[in-house]
Amino acid sequence: MNNVFFKPRVGSEYDSGGMFGKKILVVGESHYCGNEVCGECGNPENAGECADFTTDTVNSYLAGNDTCGRWTSTFRKFERSMVGHETSPGESARIWDSIAFYNYLQRAMDAPRQVCSAEEFADAEQAFWEVMEALQPDVMIAWGVTRMYDNMPGGDAWQRAEDIVVDGYHVRNGWYTLRSGKRVRAIWVYHPSSGYSWSWWNKVIEKVL
Repeated sequence: MNNVFFKPRVGSEYDSGGMFGKKILVVGESHYCGNEVCGECGNPENAGECADFTTDTVNSYLAGNDTCGRWTSTFRKFERSMVGHETSPGESARIWDSIAFYNYLQRAMDAPRQVCSAEEFADAEQAFWEVMEALQPDVMIAWGVTRMYDNMPGGDAWQRAEDIVVDGYHVRNGWYTLRSGKRVRAIWVYHPSSGYSWSWWNKVIEKVL
């Protein structure tokens, strides 16, 4: 993955499908780095310890470290939407060991909730395809029903499907086609950081699992 700066965290049971029976790739939007802007951020050749930023963040959450900050509730709400109930620490670990997770943008944001530019999304497209080809997921779940949907790759490798409708609400989804011809079911959910009803989104996720 030559264009990937922040390597995905791949759960130990991902290849076997884990507790879901399918290879699931979860795609967040971006990392926030509280350090001063680094000239090497986004340069895969000089990623160093930053390459494991995603893995370290998830592992820190699973270890119960307070340094996770707002990501604690973000990860917890999302994992509950995967199973439809409140989760114990042991089940949390099993969920994250069953999936792969990475953030789409390959340069860290300078502040929380910073709005990413269309150019930054475009710069991350090659990394996205490298991750998809390397992990060969059956399902991709992206966090963000507007900005992420509008800025993630389209083109010939993308085919939109009929909306998933739950309680009258329409959820956009479709299929990505990999070089091998494999089709990856893709859906977009609200970002779990806020305004995210994990019980409602479980109804949506169940339709593609």
